[in-house]
Amino acid sequence: MKPIELSAKLPAALQPDLEALFFFNPHQPKSREGIIATVAKMGTPVIMQSGDSVWIGVPSGNTQCLFACETQDNKQRPVGVVLYSRPDPSVIWISHLAIDPDRVGGRQEQGIGLGCFLVEKVREIACRIKGVTRIQLPYQRDRFLPVRPLGRGLL
Repeated sequence: MKPIELSAKLPAALQPDLEALFFFNPHQPKSREGIIATVAKMGTPVIMQSGDSVWIGVPSGNTQCLFACETQDNKQRPVGVVLYSRPDPSVIWISHLAIDPDRVGGRQEQGIGLGCFLVEKVREIACRIKGVTRIQLPYQRDRFLPVRPLGRGLL
């Protein structure tokens, strides 16, 4: 597996790759009901652009975006993205999570691993925010992960 780099934005030239990953991901039907409920609550995600950078946001502007990218032959490619927000002082909500279908397919453990990797990165971020005690998982109304201060283990 190639090394993964994290970024809040992507170069604008990668917008077609971003669209394919997030909006045309063939695994969306598996989470259809959760996606519909999330869109009803947060609004429809859109690709935002400022200068030479793009990211995914929602009309309310209350989300953060984190991309997982791999680089091969000096070409960057997004392979995962997570959108999250803080709807309550004690909760970080992961509203959307998309993994490149090539990372899931016949090598499912890599796709699952990448999804867990992104959730863990959001947990690391949450550990640095005063008052946050749990993370709501994407498309799961009542599924939460606890947040512990850094250096105190995962659970």
